[in-house]
Amino acid sequence: MRLLILADGTVDYKRLKNGGTTSINAPLQEFEGDDFVVGLGFFNTRFEVTQAPHQVNGQWQMVVDGVLLTKKM
Repeated sequence: MRLLILADGTVDYKRLKNGGTTSINAPLQEFEGDDFVVGLGFFNTRFEVTQAPHQVNGQWQMVVDGVLLTKKM
């Protein structure tokens, strides 16, 4: 899984799962608590954040849609 959130609010997401690929490249629409919604108009996707960004041993981590993500420098 790759999740890139740019300073201009664009979200670039790609996930390989069970032999299939899901991807989205669209603007961030809103935050709902720690979760966030990405898309255009009614075509959107909600990302569930079960662990907000936090540091572990100097590295930023978060859990999105059940996947532990670590920020790459």
